[in-house]
Amino acid sequence: MVVFGGDEVSALVFDIGSRLTKVGYAGEDSPKGVFSSFVGHVHTDSGNKEASLTPMDVDVDSTSDKQASQPSKSQPKKKYLVGDSQIYKWRENFHVKTPLEDGVVSDWDALEAIFDHTYSTVLCADSTEHPLMFCESSWNPREKREKLCELAFEKYNVPGFYLGRSAVLSAFAAGKSSALVVDSGSSSTSVVPVHDGYVLKKGIQRAPLGGDFVSEQIKLHLESIGINLIPQYLVESKMAVVSGTPANFVAANRPNTTPSYHDFGMECLLQEFKETILQVSETQFDEKVLKRRPPKNFEFPNGFNRSFGVDRFRCVEGLFQPGYVIKNPNAMSTETNTATIPQLIHSSIGECDNDLRSNFYNSVVLTGANTLLPGFADRLYSELHHGVPEVRIKVHAAGGSTERKFGPWIGGSIMASLGSFHQLWISKEQYEEMGSSVEKRIH
Repeated sequence: MVVFGGDEVSALVFDIGSRLTKVGYAGEDSPKGVFSSFVGHVHTDSGNKEASLTPMDVDVDSTSDKQASQPSKSQPKKKYLVGDSQIYKWRENFHVKTPLEDGVVSDWDALEAIFDHTYSTVLCADSTEHPLMFCESSWNPREKREKLCELAFEKYNVPGFYLGRSAVLSAFAAGKSSALVVDSGSSSTSVVPVHDGYVLKKGIQRAPLGGDFVSEQIKLHLESIGINLIPQYLVESKMAVVSGTPANFVAANRPNTTPSYHDFGMECLLQEFKETILQVSETQFDEKVLKRRPPKNFEFPNGFNRSFGVDRFRCVEGLFQPGYVIKNPNAMSTETNTATIPQLIHSSIGECDNDLRSNFYNSVVLTGANTLLPGFADRLYSELHHGVPEVRIKVHAAGGSTERKFGPWIGGSIMASLGSFHQLWISKEQYEEMGSSVEKRIH
């Protein structure tokens, strides 16, 4: 039996999120590679037949024959373009997508494309020489875990494999074996209680209150005040204009742009606005108070620019108060998810044993890019303290953006580099003996 332990392991850690993929070597402080989780493929107008791609366009088939995927018998395997230099480049009939839905793999070909790109281009590593820790959502179903084991051992021939629950790894990155992990990422916010290194599944709470929700709130608000949103790929050139005056730009000719690529371009615009302008009110939204805060100016891709005051607080308030959720007037359904992040936390802790509840309120760990919004941690503390004033509240929010943005990856990096972790790896021999059901060994 092969045993992995200590510095000689040289394990790799993969954390593939809905928006960003983080990869690197165990034992390092931060990922070596961070790139978009979106992958793309080009279609002709005649259905699903792929357009011809130049060798420069295709990074995902550069692995060895040993690592090549077996194409489907029913249809040819798509050739995906992966990496920021490929995804951000506009092409006709260019479809983009991520391999995940709700934190769970939904497109295995797209996932393999990210694996191939990581091994061949980002890390330049031989998969057969490095054990792999894969960060998974805390609600990943068994059949998906078995498929990940199969992929790791059958296609990539890794010598060792481990599936790390993201919440456990985030708690570990914060130096805790027990914590209430609040992960607010791109597609959703999850609240997961972790006790002695194990996820308490009955306490898992989730809601679509992530970065995508905030982006939609921004879009609805800007459109309601008459701002025409034009993504970068549709701008050929622009001239500087005075704040608040119409844009002066030349539109780019982009025929046959797919809806998925247009949505991707819009999300890039909204993401920049979010990171530059938005702020969470540290206490409950009070327009009179917030009007005294200094405004911030933002320039859109077409050159139009203006300052934003209370708007930059209002767009994010729906995370904490359902009454401030901006509703889409064109939506088919009038139903609105009224759960807020504080409510998710109270519900999660309420599902746990009585003797654990105060400890969880005293050990709330924040992770995920959405928690980097200025004021997020202070507001969450304020809401929790207001909800349960008799309980001591402590919100752990790492000061550096790297630690909070890459929490699961950092926890995986630390864990996989420990000498005491060696007995937890699933070895190739164990997989060959037990098959994909060997994942049951991983809690």
